[in-house]
Amino acid sequence: MSYLHRRVNRRTLLSGATALAAGSLLAGCGDGGAGGNDNSAQANQDVKLPAYVPSTVVTPDLPGNANGLLNAFRAYPSPPVAQFSAPPMKGGTVSAFVLTGSPVPPPKGNNPFWQELDRRLGVDLRLTITPSAEMATKFSALITGDDLPDLIVPALFLPNGVPAGIGNLPQWMGAKCTDLTPHLGGDAVKEYPNLANIPTAAWKQCVYNGGIYGVPVPRGVAGTLMFRRDDVIAKLGVDPDPKSFAEFRDFCVKVTDAKANRWAIVNAGGLMHLIQQMVGAPNGWRWDGGKLTHVVETEEFRKALSDVVDLYKAGVVHPDSFANNAPVKRWFNAGEAMLTADRYTAWPQFYAENIAGPSFKISGMRPPKYDGGGWAPTWQSNAGSINNFTVFKKADEGRVKDLLKLCDYLAAPFGTAEWLFRRYGQDGPHYTMQNGGPVYTQAGVSQTALGIRYIVDAPDTIFIPGRPEATQTSYDYQKTIIDTSVPDPVVANNLFSDEWSRKQPVLGQIVLNGQNDIIAGRQPLSQLDQVISDWRSQGGDKVRAEFTEQLQKSGIR
Repeated sequence: MSYLHRRVNRRTLLSGATALAAGSLLAGCGDGGAGGNDNSAQANQDVKLPAYVPSTVVTPDLPGNANGLLNAFRAYPSPPVAQFSAPPMKGGTVSAFVLTGSPVPPPKGNNPFWQELDRRLGVDLRLTITPSAEMATKFSALITGDDLPDLIVPALFLPNGVPAGIGNLPQWMGAKCTDLTPHLGGDAVKEYPNLANIPTAAWKQCVYNGGIYGVPVPRGVAGTLMFRRDDVIAKLGVDPDPKSFAEFRDFCVKVTDAKANRWAIVNAGGLMHLIQQMVGAPNGWRWDGGKLTHVVETEEFRKALSDVVDLYKAGVVHPDSFANNAPVKRWFNAGEAMLTADRYTAWPQFYAENIAGPSFKISGMRPPKYDGGGWAPTWQSNAGSINNFTVFKKADEGRVKDLLKLCDYLAAPFGTAEWLFRRYGQDGPHYTMQNGGPVYTQAGVSQTALGIRYIVDAPDTIFIPGRPEATQTSYDYQKTIIDTSVPDPVVANNLFSDEWSRKQPVLGQIVLNGQNDIIAGRQPLSQLDQVISDWRSQGGDKVRAEFTEQLQKSGIR
């Protein structure tokens, strides 16, 4: 686990306080109602998960595998396959609380895409579209009352990427939301073939209270990688594939030239992420010999931090990296930094926003073992196999089935006409096809960001519009790392700790602030001992005890 290279500020603290307030609000729901609220590991292990029936609607150009390698497409299938001959619903309204990471789009009355979406869905879709920076606050306000929308995306993260700390989430869902197990468990999901196309691992992260309490937005398990500017590095004549930490350090020094406004990496947080993998640090937690250890407590974390301090002193990190809201993607695209750490999902964005033109070329840098001798295993996503999930408010059976039909439409797979429409809109007004891929018009950018992709989604694919060679590079990188990638055992075993759900913002900031103080030279490396002590005393030890109990009861060794 690595933390964002950002020091806590008043806004972050207020966001965290709001999220923690949500926890106390949720506590009032715990005794309510129906369906048990047994969120034990045993109850959740016994849930009958939806059957997995991979879609055969479209054949990928480059096939994925069961370990998490994603299907890849060099071009969007032409013509796209039309899955639905009629709208999934027959009138009425559906309300949804959703998030967006983009500017809020025009309202329905001024938004032709939204109007066309209603027509294709056969429903008046009423969306409360919430910017991601406001999700914790707005979700807190939403759950204080009983006037809930049909579909709700819980606020799982704060604006800085730290989990939002919503306590008693399972109890709230048990009291206010629908257990979807009767509709989706086992073969029941086959009534909704696009939902059946979602891999089993994603459904595991929707399991609470001994039931399926949501539909997932699946993502690949490949975690954060180190993107590199291959086009610029080639011109500098530097080997882009260091085989040890010593070679990596030399790489960073060679590509850095402050007079040319060029540095090795956008921030030290990316260095921490890469070097922890080099030294074999655990991904979040280590479960070994019946003992659970958080990464910050390990000697590997201390070693990585020491090396990052030395690299920061050597001047290889962008000098403005500690600024709030540092424009790291812009620095990378402008060639001011050769490396940046980001999810694989950023690959298309880098190409879409690049300013270098056709010569722009990026790929992923694999972490070598610290002392050489091969490649280090990479970390899987600490979000597991999903981006988020969506819960249904309590409703009668007929209403739930109607909502599942709508979700089945929204989960239409890549290669279909439905996927292309919901992601890009209509050909002409919202996008044009260029070199086998859709490219947004300005209207497409502004109108399509409704947040519907965060209600439910099809399994992710590797596809970089208009750049088939980049799609191949992305696929090849993922293929080299996925089979040996390492999960967080807490995520992989779908564990839930109420203390962890409440305290992650606090515990994450303890580590983040301590790490940044040490890297920036405000504190010595020995300050890490106090950071660890604070982390343990302010909730870490209790979290460890709750997770350990679940692991032991589940017989996981």
